[in-house]
Amino acid sequence: MIIKTIQATLTLLPILIAIAFLTLLERKILSTTQTRKGPNIIGIFGTLQPIADAIKLIIKENSKPYKTNTYIFLISPTISISIAITAWSVIPLNYTTPQSDTNISIIIILALSSLSIYAILLTGWASNSKYSLLGSIRATAQMISYEISIGLIIITTIYISSNLNLSIITESQTHIWLSIPLFPALLMLLISSLAETNRTPFDLTESESELVSGFNVEYSAILFTLLFLAEYTNILLLSTIITILFLGGSTIAKTSNPTILATKIISISYLFIWIRATYPRIRYDQLMHLTWKNFLPLSLALTIITPSIILHSTP
Repeated sequence: MIIKTIQATLTLLPILIAIAFLTLLERKILSTTQTRKGPNIIGIFGTLQPIADAIKLIIKENSKPYKTNTYIFLISPTISISIAITAWSVIPLNYTTPQSDTNISIIIILALSSLSIYAILLTGWASNSKYSLLGSIRATAQMISYEISIGLIIITTIYISSNLNLSIITESQTHIWLSIPLFPALLMLLISSLAETNRTPFDLTESESELVSGFNVEYSAILFTLLFLAEYTNILLLSTIITILFLGGSTIAKTSNPTILATKIISISYLFIWIRATYPRIRYDQLMHLTWKNFLPLSLALTIITPSIILHSTP
């Protein structure tokens, strides 16, 4: 038990460091696309900027609005980051970590992603603010809508690999990645992941021109830091899930290496940032139209067509 606890801690520590430096990578990419310098003062080329930001936010004073639900106001950011980090405990980063032997990894991930909706709803409600409540309601409706498409797409990959274990799904892509026969599903999962993490062009919950800053508008200092880290933890988590389900995980040409997995995750994360720097925010009715009238019928069709093809092709 002690050895597994140490292994889990050593596994999560690099993830937390990667999350911190993902913010630096995003700011650097955005500054490049907008022809400006970005962070370049603290450390060599601004590499220590995440550490400076963390220290600044930790030592700042927390402000609590009047007549808020104090306990929920303080606990909800902790719930958000706890759920986001817990989901990483079932990701098989390599075959020597304690996460690699979970036989129901996908069910656990889907369950935890559903629980994160409650954390966001509580965050907006506990703030005692109309703007934060509207932001949390928007986020809840948005995340529930796109979770349906994400779940159906993941079911399609389960049909092909015939397993819920992420390690076995990775091994089933030794000869061909699932992104090749299921390329439409990959595109839908990428777009749905943007909406699930409230990223541009689907950042309707944090549209500054309408809701100030969405569900986290009343949070500051360390509580805001926890909500911020939870968002970027989910970005890395969904990038990892996309990599494992459709891009072969840590394998390429029958070679398995954690460096391969890290490279693919960075590539997907870069795509998230590139989309933010490129596309404007869409309207809320367009957001809902996309998932209910486009993604839902297509993903349902895939869940019917894929097993039918498998059954007819099996001798």
